[in-house]
Amino acid sequence: MAKQTPLLIKSFVADSGVTSANVCVVMSGTNAGNVALPGGALATKFAGVAVEGIPANTTTSEIGVQVAGIAQVQTDGSAVITAGDYLAIANVSGQVKTVVPATGTNARELIGIALASVTNTAGLLVDVLMQPMVYIGA
Repeated sequence: MAKQTPLLIKSFVADSGVTSANVCVVMSGTNAGNVALPGGALATKFAGVAVEGIPANTTTSEIGVQVAGIAQVQTDGSAVITAGDYLAIANVSGQVKTVVPATGTNARELIGIALASVTNTAGLLVDVLMQPMVYIGA
């Protein structure tokens, strides 16, 4: 498996709860300019992938967030991910899952494209070409 290739890592203040690396974060709906864990599956306002969690026993909640490049992101284990699959936020933990293109007027906010295949085991790292996009079915 390839390693991540970060092109740009930006510092953000994180809302509480961002304690793990390699998970998706979204722009906070509570604190302007902060990042937070997603509110659920197919969450919108994807900001990037946390490269670190909020350190324990610290007075700061500033973390690094990869906003461009190839990232390694935790999977939710709900299904096999195959290289070339579109990926979206899977849950409130910031893990990812494969999604099929939407149909009709359904919209899906995608975080990128899988560059490797992984089994359906939660917590595995999958290489993702970060390419945030919204897919609207035809």
